[in-house]
Amino acid sequence: MGAKEANRGVIKVPDERLYKLAPLYNPKKVTPAEVEYIDVAGLVKETKEKGSEGEFYHSLREVDELAHVLRLFKDPNVMHVSGSIDPKRDIKSLDLDLILIDLDIIEKRLKRLDKTVTSSKSEEDKRELQVLHRFKDALDREIALREVELSFEEAKLVRGYSFLSLKPMLLILNLDEEQIKIKDDLESELSEFLKRKKVQVCSVCGKLEMELSQLEPEEKKAFMDDLGIEELAVDKVIDSSFKLLDLISFFTANENEVKAWTIPSGTKAIKAAGVVHSDMERGFIKAEVIGFDKLWELGSIHKAKEKGSLRLEGKDYVVQDGDVIFFRFNV
Repeated sequence: MGAKEANRGVIKVPDERLYKLAPLYNPKKVTPAEVEYIDVAGLVKETKEKGSEGEFYHSLREVDELAHVLRLFKDPNVMHVSGSIDPKRDIKSLDLDLILIDLDIIEKRLKRLDKTVTSSKSEEDKRELQVLHRFKDALDREIALREVELSFEEAKLVRGYSFLSLKPMLLILNLDEEQIKIKDDLESELSEFLKRKKVQVCSVCGKLEMELSQLEPEEKKAFMDDLGIEELAVDKVIDSSFKLLDLISFFTANENEVKAWTIPSGTKAIKAAGVVHSDMERGFIKAEVIGFDKLWELGSIHKAKEKGSLRLEGKDYVVQDGDVIFFRFNV
């Protein structure tokens, strides 16, 4: 595979609630939510000098969040691409790459807008021009766009650009086994970055995860207990990604399928229905809702109806994490 080609992988989101729901419905299939990860190797000096970063970052424009894997582990047999281990330097270096790419896009767009906006009657063009000038000012000062305050309407105006430095950033610290014991201290050393908007951190041990992947489930659990590891790296990364993007899960359940769906926190019932199927949003009538915890406590949807625990909610109901929903619709 070429240096600029990206690896893609789809991971099923681990959620024990989904598998607890299944026996209550005995469905034909159980479908977890999925997250797609695009793995792009880091840019090295030679690649940058050849001017290839445009192609290199093209595949990143479609993603919702960037995850930057930072090497902290020490191994004399594995050379760091920059010659030494320095996570702060690596964070600043990537941010600067993203800033320069975004700045190039904005400068080209501003040249066109500056010429047309004076004669244009479009208020949207004028608002876009104002936002882009604010963005350029931030980028000129080497400030990532995720740090810039934006209203909902302003965010809509620039959504189509898919600016890279505007995307939330998950910092993944790749540790060795000894560093696991001091991970809190290592994370706190990056506090200057963690205070920034739309940035989170999680720590993993890549070498250890590779060893764990080769063990049987019982051996794996015993090994994790011995080392004080509470969850696997993939689970940790997914949890951190959900928090950073402010995502929640809700469930649909019947005898055919029990399925998990992912939506932004604050999503209303009518929009959640559209995630399941466009017809459900178009013909939305009501949503029958019960929280997972309550349904699990009662033991069946039949008992939930008997107890009056199944609620009827309208289109403006804000879906909560763990809601089990049946959408009533008519088209």
